[in-house]
Parts: sequence; C-alpha cells; structure tokens
Amino acid sequence: MAAQSVESTVDKRVELLSVIFRLAGNPEYNMKFAKNYISDINLYFEKYKGHPVIGFAKELNKEKGIGFSKVMFLAVDLEYKNNRFSLIKQSENSLVNMWDMEDALKFVDLANDFYKTSKFEVFFNNHKSMYTEATKRFDEAVADFDQQWYFDYYGDHDAEYKMVIGIANGGANYGPHVKPVGHKKLIYAIMGSWSFNAQGKALFPKEEYLPYLVHEFNHSFINHILEEDGNEAALQTAGEILLNDQREAMRLEAYEDWQGVINESLVRASVVRYMIDHKDKDEAVQEEISKQVKKGFLWTKELVALLGEYESSRDKYPTFKSFYPRIITFFKTTADHIKQ
Repeated sequence: MAAQSVESTVDKRVELLSVIFRLAGNPEYNMKFAKNYISDINLYFEKYKGHPVIGFAKELNKEKGIGFSKVMFLAVDLEYKNNRFSLIKQSENSLVNMWDMEDALKFVDLANDFYKTSKFEVFFNNHKSMYTEATKRFDEAVADFDQQWYFDYYGDHDAEYKMVIGIANGGANYGPHVKPVGHKKLIYAIMGSWSFNAQGKALFPKEEYLPYLVHEFNHSFINHILEEDGNEAALQTAGEILLNDQREAMRLEAYEDWQGVINESLVRASVVRYMIDHKDKDEAVQEEISKQVKKGFLWTKELVALLGEYESSRDKYPTFKSFYPRIITFFKTTADHIKQ
C-alpha cells in the first residue's frame, strides 16, 4: 500500500481543453467510449462550434501539430483566478518545444471567451455527481499505487502528485507537469476513461488502469532530463536511428519524433522496474517486457537490466539524472548495433 493516498479529481481545465479540441476535430480527443457524457457534450456545445477558439485550435493542429499531450500540458499550466484562466508563473517553462508563447497566450484568451460565452461552468457543475462517482471508483481501483517509489527511485523529492480523470479522453493518458514559482513541481497523471457499463457509468478495472497510472507518472521524472545538459545533442543521432528502424511500429504508438522514442523507452523500462520492486511474479514481468518489444521497443530487456544497475549503485548514482550519461552510452551502443 502507498504510504499516503492520492485522491483523483476531474479538472475543469482538462475538460475545457478536451472539449475545445473535440469540437476542433482532433481524433485523439474524439474517442467515443463515454457515450452518455459525449452525447451531453455534443448537445450542449453544438451551437458553439463556430467560436474563434475552435477555428484557432484547428489551425494549431494543422500547422503546428498541437494535439495529444501538448493540449494537456497547456491545461495544467493554467490557473483560474478573477473569473478567467491565465498561465501560471513558472520557475521553469514546461511548454518549451511544445507551444509558441504567442500562440499559447492567444489560445488562452480565446478559450476564456469560449468559457464565458458557452457558460462552461454550468455544463461542468451539471455533471459533478458523475465526476464524484467516477473519482471514487478510480481511487478504489488504484489504492495500491505506491507514490513513494518514485521519490526513492528517481532521487527527486521536490514533487507533488496530482491524479486527474479525463472523462471524455477515451484511451489516451498523459503525464504533464508544471513548476509554479515558489512551489513544488506538480506532477500529473491525466488518465483517460475507456471502460463503461451499460448505464454509462465509468469503470476502472485495477488490472487495466494501475499499470497506465504507473506509466504516466514516470514521464514527469524522465522527460525533462533529455532537454538538459546537452543530452538532446548527445542522443539525437542514436534516437533518429532507433526511430527510423522502428518507424512504423512507433507511428502506431503515436511517436513520430526520436525524443519520444527515447523517453518512452525509459518510461516503459521503469514500469518494469516498478513491477520488479513490488515483487510482481516473474511471468508478469517477462510478459510486460515482451509486450514492449512487440510494440517496437526492441531494447527493453537490456534497458531494464541497465536500470537495475542504477538501482543497485545508488551510492554512486544518487539520482536518475546522475545516471543519465550511462543511459546515453546505452542508446548509442544500441543504435550502433542496429546500423551494423
């Protein structure tokens, strides 16, 4: 059991941006698992599909690839004060390489008008009983989630967990983060909802949802390291070789840049380390490794072994970041073998 519980919420920032990009036509925000809720969205917001923010969202997606996690990164970068949304003042910019600041500010301004014009607060409040029931079911399903493991494994204790359920986000899960000035880093797992009963109530089978929760929280401890200390330059050639070798498999997983391949490789291997550390049966561990290999992450077994070296050498490598040079060497060696 976790040393302390983490309670999930349904966040109106997430719901607002999810609705906007659903109306804009983004496929990843147009999954139809939550049939009753989606029917309510379509009925309520149909007359606002011509709002300028919808047109701008379409433009952003077409011209700058704004979709998937980039949408959710912006969502958690917002705060609602004085009856409007604005960007949180951060000590590190979590939108870098995702959003142009000019685009982000314009989008937030238009989203504020959409929020007011559509009376989004009314829609959100009308569904609060559904949200409450969903979060209760989710919390029961993931009660065994061990948040302390992340602090110990990564050596990064300056963080606070946030679990959010994206009711209309379907099968997509996201792991954004934000570092407000004067506050711990806020690490989010924004979980989709893809299991519903005949009455349209959200279900969260533990065996399906807990592994995804474990996966998403890893992102906020891992992704930022690639962008620091010249690591991107050191890994670019290797990352591109790995991507090109498994391009079709990665495309099916929605990873079309080499940075995503590197980060996902580390996240998925770290999920296996979580399983090992929590005494999962060896059959389950091997099955997880095999699943990732079939998805194109051919080097998962070897990477899991490397991260085992990290865990057993914490006197030498107190943090995941301090071990990153070894990770760079691993990917370069793996890329060389693929080339040959």
